[in-house]
Amino acid sequence: MEEWEKYGLDKRVDYDNLGRVFERMDLKVRSLLGFTWLLSMSQKDGKIDVQELTQAYKNLGYQPRKRTEYGLSEVEDIIWEVDEDANGWIDWDNFVQLYVRCRKDRTGQEPTRLYNLIEFMVCDKDGGGTMSEDECMEILYHRYGKEVRPRSWRVGLT
Repeated sequence: MEEWEKYGLDKRVDYDNLGRVFERMDLKVRSLLGFTWLLSMSQKDGKIDVQELTQAYKNLGYQPRKRTEYGLSEVEDIIWEVDEDANGWIDWDNFVQLYVRCRKDRTGQEPTRLYNLIEFMVCDKDGGGTMSEDECMEILYHRYGKEVRPRSWRVGLT
């Protein structure tokens, strides 16, 4: 059994896409006196912390709230929702588990804020902050196969 199957993913391409997104989010951001900068790519630690997730949102033009109704920042709240081992960051296992749980959820009870960000970043293959038709169609093709594409196009046109 391959690693992607052990996580409960349906296809290897999903595992590869998640790896690409996790790599982009593990930014190694540091702040001091209001200035933020990225450290070198070799200093990635395999964890997504509050600063890194905040920067991922900001890179897409979204400014997370500084306080939620729970007294945490929005990003701290998102991490709390998915941090299964309560260590204050999202590691690879938490990341994939969240994705699989949300993808298979039929109850609507799973937290989806980080899942929605991951899904967007999966589709935004070049990391440009937008999703082209080609990027979107490639994901749909890999996820649903070529037989689904024409049916989904007809649904959108009627």
